[in-house]
Amino acid sequence: MKHILLRELRYALVLPLLLLICSSAFAQSHSVQGRITDEKGAGLPGVTVMEKGTTRGAATDLDGNFSFQAGSGTATLVISFVGYTSQEVPVNNRATINISLRPDARALDEVVVVGYGTARVKDITGSVARVGEKDFNVGINTSPEQLIQGKVAGVNIVNNNGAPGGEVTFRIRGTSSVRSGNQPLFVVDGVPLDGRNTKPAAAAGELGSPAGSNPLNFLNPNDIATIDVLKDASATAIYGARGANGVVIITTKKGQQGAPTLNVDMSTGVSMLARKPELMDANTFRQGLALRQIENRDGGADVDAFDEIMRTAQTHIANVSMAGGNDKANYRLSVGYHDQEGIIKKSGFKKYTGSFTGTYSFLPEDRLKVDVNLIVANTIENGAPIGENSNVNGSLIGNTIEWNPTVPFRNTDGTFVQRLFGTSVSGLPTNPAALLEYYNDVTNITNVLGNVGATFNIVKGLDYRASLGVNQSKGNRAIDTSGDLFLSTITDIGLAVVNNSTLTSSTLTHTLNYNNQVTDGLTLDLLAGYEYQTYKNRNFNITARGFTSFDLRGTDILQNARRDQVNISSYQDPTNEIQSFFGRANLNFSDRYLITATMRADGSTKFGSNNKYGYFPSFAGAWVLSEEQFMAGSEKLSNLKLRLGWGKTGNQEFPAGSSQERYEFGLQSIALANVANPDLRWETTEAINLGLDFGFFNNRINGTIEFFDKATKDLLFRLPALQPAPAANYWTNLPATVKNTGVELLLSALVIENEKWMWEVGMNATYLKNRFEDYTGAPVLTGQINGNGLGEGSNSQRLANGQPLFAFHMREFLGFDDNGAAQYSQEASFVGDPNPKYLLGINTNLSRGKFTFNMNFNGAFGHQLYNNTANAVITAANFGVGRNATAEIALGPESLSNSNVVSTRYMESGNFLRLQSAALGYTLGNIGSAFKNARLYLTGQNLLLFTKYSGFDPEVNTNRGVGGVPSFGIEYTPYPMPRNFTLGFNVSF
Repeated sequence: MKHILLRELRYALVLPLLLLICSSAFAQSHSVQGRITDEKGAGLPGVTVMEKGTTRGAATDLDGNFSFQAGSGTATLVISFVGYTSQEVPVNNRATINISLRPDARALDEVVVVGYGTARVKDITGSVARVGEKDFNVGINTSPEQLIQGKVAGVNIVNNNGAPGGEVTFRIRGTSSVRSGNQPLFVVDGVPLDGRNTKPAAAAGELGSPAGSNPLNFLNPNDIATIDVLKDASATAIYGARGANGVVIITTKKGQQGAPTLNVDMSTGVSMLARKPELMDANTFRQGLALRQIENRDGGADVDAFDEIMRTAQTHIANVSMAGGNDKANYRLSVGYHDQEGIIKKSGFKKYTGSFTGTYSFLPEDRLKVDVNLIVANTIENGAPIGENSNVNGSLIGNTIEWNPTVPFRNTDGTFVQRLFGTSVSGLPTNPAALLEYYNDVTNITNVLGNVGATFNIVKGLDYRASLGVNQSKGNRAIDTSGDLFLSTITDIGLAVVNNSTLTSSTLTHTLNYNNQVTDGLTLDLLAGYEYQTYKNRNFNITARGFTSFDLRGTDILQNARRDQVNISSYQDPTNEIQSFFGRANLNFSDRYLITATMRADGSTKFGSNNKYGYFPSFAGAWVLSEEQFMAGSEKLSNLKLRLGWGKTGNQEFPAGSSQERYEFGLQSIALANVANPDLRWETTEAINLGLDFGFFNNRINGTIEFFDKATKDLLFRLPALQPAPAANYWTNLPATVKNTGVELLLSALVIENEKWMWEVGMNATYLKNRFEDYTGAPVLTGQINGNGLGEGSNSQRLANGQPLFAFHMREFLGFDDNGAAQYSQEASFVGDPNPKYLLGINTNLSRGKFTFNMNFNGAFGHQLYNNTANAVITAANFGVGRNATAEIALGPESLSNSNVVSTRYMESGNFLRLQSAALGYTLGNIGSAFKNARLYLTGQNLLLFTKYSGFDPEVNTNRGVGGVPSFGIEYTPYPMPRNFTLGFNVSF
């Protein structure tokens, strides 16, 4: 009985205790769900949501949703995602928790592309800058360069003019070459591009040669995920012969795991003229005529020539993409449409794009992976009659500036006014309205870029990869100028030009990569590779004059032209191939000491038989001081890394066959065009880079300061062959050096970050110094200046020892004497430098709740520009014959008999600071069950410009080269820059 009582007593005590424990456990279990979004309100897939101190948690799905059982309602959630700032959020007994993550551009575990592979930011020893999609410039952008303008220290990106799809000048750490090109090497999804202009060149008589287009126009900015800029030799040496000017690696967006998601982004915009010269209106023009006693030049009307040729242009952009996948395969498919009117009537740019990316895994443990990338694009450009070397009557912008504002554009019967003040054209330029009407320039380019690669894991840490990339661009251009236009070489004759070109390149690459932690303190990453590249270029041209009818375009009735006025030409590049062997070793000692060594050997058919191969080594090291024990006690210092690198890179961007004996074919003739030089060798750049990366307060403040010194030697140059050789050219290595030294500073700060606000500020600044040294030959002239009285030989720039490249060399303007005659110095001298000494970029991002706002500024300082537009067409002499000019000329003391002279009168400061873009966004979020991540945005571009430059725009680079020697910093009647506004909407399904 006693035992029974004890047993019952135990049950009586234990049962309530068990019930209490169960009740307590039940009470602590807490169901929590929610959604994780990015700074724009879009759902983030794959985010880790864990209960702090436990293994309980979940990963978000494709829409950013999560749910799991937390231990209790008082638990704390830890949310982490690569590239975003981690957060700890108390549950506070809430069942639903929605969290917005903020980008963490300072994340040291972020992976960047470094050439034939990737690396963590913390393991980088060279100078590499990444710009991701969230930091791209917004608005109407036709090419990738515009996405990062003003974003990277040491990089100067210049839109050569305002034409839709126009060319861009891209310089990394200054100008290094004279004749071999200064554009960086662009690599898209592992495929190095040819880099040459895909728009067929064409000369249109007095109208000159219209500017080319951007060879990267075929890429859809909406498909680009990241752009990595490799700046120093230790980073670019892996690309050897093509790395001297830096490397830009463009990575497109890929698929991801999860159910299929459809993304739609649509926008519409308007563009208008941002700036124009301050010219006289009709009333002021008449005052000038009366003051100067100029007769018979008043046409009786009141017109504005810029209003006649300009318009408020519209742009429509639509992008649709679909992505999805699982653990064995993922894909992304996109199509894009870009229809942009130019601010000059009849001009415009259309682009149709499509892309596909896919990654597939095979074999047990996914040991074989296959990736496929395909980009196709068709661009259609309608050009305006704006040539880089047109004469005074053949430039639309020049004629617009000069047009007499008292003369109507049309007669009462609707025909164009093309002859006035008698039957002569005296006093009247080409009618810009007629020039627009009678000129047509249409270019159609189809571009295909494909790449397929396979990676096989041989053993743990050892991978073999083979890839094949092919890029082909086919362009057709048709220019027609009607004989109804009153222009000396066009009237009653007409002109038709048809040009076809094809650029084809292929790249075959094999790599073997070993990456493994050898010991507890040593990680080894080894790369060995072989690459074979081929480049082919063909073009075909027909030029015809002497048509009997102008009711149809001459390009449609070439058979109607006079037989003796039809010229046919064709061309094909000589063999252009590169064979390469390369290797790289990365050693990481306890995340404190990092060493990188690279070697590449390139053999090219472009070079002489005695110098086929070039060898390009590099070495770099880094010391992560913040990982040292003596720095462990610093709570404020998050990162401190010292980097030092040295390397050699090459440049072979000059014509194929330049070292060989080549002939050119004419009409029933063959002539020597190039004399062989078997000793022609590589142009080589040797560079040193010293950098310090730092971060404070958990990397809320971080930055980089770098010093670089580059010396380019054995400059590739073309000279006339010495007698008694035939009248031909030969290529040689110029005994001179181009030096570029500078300092770069990058700073960024997360100023505010709380539940309501996020504010980021970033700045990059660069100091550059450029010099042409060790040269003992005669000065090399360039910088041709066009205009009345400014014929061949009116050069403004030259290459000379001790001066910067393309230094301005001319007579100094000393003002006017008592009679208004212009006074100049007796001798010409070096008077200015077109290369900016300082580059500046400023950006800021602000968000509160569902609103986001960002602004981006860029600027350049410490350089001069030459206003060839003013020198050529806004002159006293032109006003003297009844053409428009400024009130300062017409009403001022200057003599109308002054001749045009290349002088410092037209050289101006090029300093500017521009509000490049600004954007305001609002996240609508999910709308019903079908529409997800909906967002509205409003953007503006070229909103403000602070400059004293009097021309169209200080961001200009008209090609005024002479004999193939380039120029820089000259404006000549360019296509004006627009100001853009865009309203857009994107949503997912």
